[in-house]
Amino acid sequence: MCSKKNVIILIFCHYIFFLNGQISSSSDTLKSATCSDTLGLVSKRYFGAAGFMLGTNIAVWSFDRFLLRAPYSQINLGTIQQNFKTGFVWDNDMFATNLYAHPYHGGLYFNAARYHGINFWQSLPFTTFGSLMWEFCMEKEPPAINDLLTTVIGGACLGEMTFRISDLVVDDRATGFNRFKSEILLTLVSPIRGLNRIVTGNAWKIKSSRGNLLPLQSICLNASSGYCILLDESRKINTVTNSACFNIGLDYGDAFSNDNEKPYDYFSLQLGGNLLPTQPLISRINVLGKLFSENYTLENTKSEMVVGVFHHLNFYHAYSNLQPVVFNFYQIAEAASLGVGMLYRTKLSENVSVTASTHINAILLGASQTDYYKFENRDYNMGSGFSTKLNVELKYGKKASMSLHWSDYQIYSWVGMNTNGRDLVNTNVQGDKGNTTLRVANLSLKYFAGKHFLLHVENAFYYRKNKYDFYPAVNQSVIESKFFVGYVF
Repeated sequence: MCSKKNVIILIFCHYIFFLNGQISSSSDTLKSATCSDTLGLVSKRYFGAAGFMLGTNIAVWSFDRFLLRAPYSQINLGTIQQNFKTGFVWDNDMFATNLYAHPYHGGLYFNAARYHGINFWQSLPFTTFGSLMWEFCMEKEPPAINDLLTTVIGGACLGEMTFRISDLVVDDRATGFNRFKSEILLTLVSPIRGLNRIVTGNAWKIKSSRGNLLPLQSICLNASSGYCILLDESRKINTVTNSACFNIGLDYGDAFSNDNEKPYDYFSLQLGGNLLPTQPLISRINVLGKLFSENYTLENTKSEMVVGVFHHLNFYHAYSNLQPVVFNFYQIAEAASLGVGMLYRTKLSENVSVTASTHINAILLGASQTDYYKFENRDYNMGSGFSTKLNVELKYGKKASMSLHWSDYQIYSWVGMNTNGRDLVNTNVQGDKGNTTLRVANLSLKYFAGKHFLLHVENAFYYRKNKYDFYPAVNQSVIESKFFVGYVF
């Protein structure tokens, strides 16, 4: 799909920084307020949701066609007919475009449905139809099956998350600059919701209630900036890249609460990136959202357990573009993934607690770095497979914490180039045929200085082993160290 979605992601990142102050200023109110205007009291407006979904596609296409003058936007009845005749293919867009820009685009469709009173599961058909319309009718290029998967499944993840974050910002009681700031932030994180409020006049109407569409949840937000060092151990000459970096963490709701009955009543977000052009602006996205679960309290203990189904979206990307050495440190994506998980929490003493979780997931669409397939904008393999995760966190009151996160990905590229593939014009493939083992280990230490200030050290290890059907296997290992100073809201 088109490169303008990267601009949207940049806006979202800037929003996160500005959102910190907005949420912190009203966090006490959010935690104590009683919300009567919940989503259950909002009438479902299917035609309104469909109108905004269609309008989103038309607006994005118009931007591509008349401002960017992009070749893929030169559509007519002939291109639409040809797309239906060709059917689905695997496209060759950039890693960031396919693996996080498409989920964000899907989140716009999802937001259109959610804001119009439609629940989580009923919003999925709107996202699906929006994606199909774009793929078959709004681009000159053939429709891509990978785009459909990431837009629909990944879009539901980012769409529900941004919808709920925007609900924390809205405040119809505010006036003056506070109201202006609230509406700007809301529009940046959820453009569909912000535009709808402008069209209906709700953006400036003063009311007696905040205007939330969901029951208010407790949140924990932290933001930090620091320094990152990357070392590629697998190269004959060790390659090191340094960069200024940032990290944002958000926990929404309580995973162990019996009140969490609806999808994404609990989710966690980790967003990491870089502040210098030698690295990608967005290098890490980790989202875990609860779809449904059962809670258990273990008798005669201070322990709780949750078993359920969870929605996963993970994205890792680091490269060096310093001349003359240009290469990827790592490329890992889990853009469409669902699985079962178990969460466990116990108190060892008055001040010491342990939280652990384990997950097994089916990856409908993932991606990983490849060493041979290089065509147009693509230097990675796509495929399906499974992943396992183990997380353990040890907390000492509100003073310090230590956490270990382990992820293992197995991604299989079923449709790939053969040994003569470099001579073929047809590149409708997932990449190089074979399978990839990816492991990510992350050790994090945090020290809380006072109520708000945070010192954070993080070390990560990335391992990749590609086994190709027609080429030699390749191993790669990367070490990453980060040092942060942050603020807890």
